[in-house]
Amino acid sequence: MNNKALRNWLFFGVLAVLAFTTYGCGSVQHKVSFQENYAIQPDTRLEVGKVTNETGQTFDVDVVQMLTDGLSGALGEKKLLWTGGEAHKLVIDSKIVEYEKGDAFKRWLLPGWGATVLSVQAVLKDGDQSVGTAEARRTVSAGGGYTIGAWRTVFNSLANDVVDDLVSKIPK
Repeated sequence: MNNKALRNWLFFGVLAVLAFTTYGCGSVQHKVSFQENYAIQPDTRLEVGKVTNETGQTFDVDVVQMLTDGLSGALGEKKLLWTGGEAHKLVIDSKIVEYEKGDAFKRWLLPGWGATVLSVQAVLKDGDQSVGTAEARRTVSAGGGYTIGAWRTVFNSLANDVVDDLVSKIPK
């Protein structure tokens, strides 16, 4: 192999390593569904109800508060957060069913190792009646520097997924 070909291989190899270490990769799954006989009112707002940790584990961070804050923030940004008044109110009760904090350095070394995972199931209530459900799951399974702090940002990202789905269901 001549020097020019070697330099080209080296150049593209360095580019590949840089791309891999600065970009994250993972999966996103989410859906919101309402009962067929339930008509969502155009002025509907949502209150963040009870959030629970159903993983059976304890963590060194407050996952319940992080999800509560993520949902409240996402609803507030979309002007869907119920703050009282005349608007029709739905309550979203959520449970964290899976959480793994993950490790960005491990993801950088070997994709899939050190993945950050968050999975949530929620019930939408109109008064005492359950009228819909929401399910969401986010993983960050590869990447490097870009994914540092994914254990924290995954809560806001997942909350935005759920709220975006809710926005699409509420009539204008």
